[in-house]
Amino acid sequence: MFKELNQIQKKPEVFSVYTTDTLWTEPHLAEQMLQAHLSQETPMASRPLIAIDRVVTWLDKMFELNGKSICDLGCGPGLYAEKYASLGAKVHGVDFSNNSIQYAKKSASERQLDITYQVANYLEKPLPSEQDLVTLIYCDLCALSPTHRQKLYSQIRDSLKPDGTFVFDVFSTSVFSAFTEHCSFATNYMNKFWSNNKYHTFHNAFRYEDESTSLDHYTIIEEERIWHVYNWMQYFTHTSIRNELADNGFEIIEIVNGFDTDELNDSSFGVIAKLKS
Repeated sequence: MFKELNQIQKKPEVFSVYTTDTLWTEPHLAEQMLQAHLSQETPMASRPLIAIDRVVTWLDKMFELNGKSICDLGCGPGLYAEKYASLGAKVHGVDFSNNSIQYAKKSASERQLDITYQVANYLEKPLPSEQDLVTLIYCDLCALSPTHRQKLYSQIRDSLKPDGTFVFDVFSTSVFSAFTEHCSFATNYMNKFWSNNKYHTFHNAFRYEDESTSLDHYTIIEEERIWHVYNWMQYFTHTSIRNELADNGFEIIEIVNGFDTDELNDSSFGVIAKLKS
């Protein structure tokens, strides 16, 4: 047990292991994440509807969404996609959670909204072409390693029209400054979020100063198995995201602090980027 505990407490190399698909494809967790998306009580998976309304209103003022072709990456249960479609946009939503996509399809049908949904990993499957706008909302970019981000930028370049726009948001380094390393242990941690069966969980939080990156590592111990979830988060400054986009064929048109709120907020910022001419 001593060796096992040492291994649990060991800090992995930054972005050295991925378990992202576990959160969205394991049946129990997929349902938990869907409920987190829909909940107005927690920002765990999505912003509350009032904040989503602000984001979409801002996008509509910036781009006049009526008639636009929009690819919404990491669309989840369609919270943004439905609002785009209701404003007259032609929407293609992509997410690798089949559970969320099935909910989104049912919801769109009930609301008589013509939205195309695709179960796919947007790092691997070709995205629809000739898009006016590609959106990646609620800091999904931050969960990707530098290598994965490069792959995503390539996918988006291929998807956009020559004058198309990439709109996304990221967490700022002010959030990283407040992140502290810690270790927690509990039975049925997070109110049985991880399993319907009885389990014990170690939660190890690590900081990577040079990379402005954090990791929440969950070790879930059930009677029949031990498994892990690694949640990485990259944080950005205006300069670091500007330089990264420039290296990957984009130029930033505008950066907007706290575009999801009517209050001064520097925890995240929105980015409007175009393909380099």
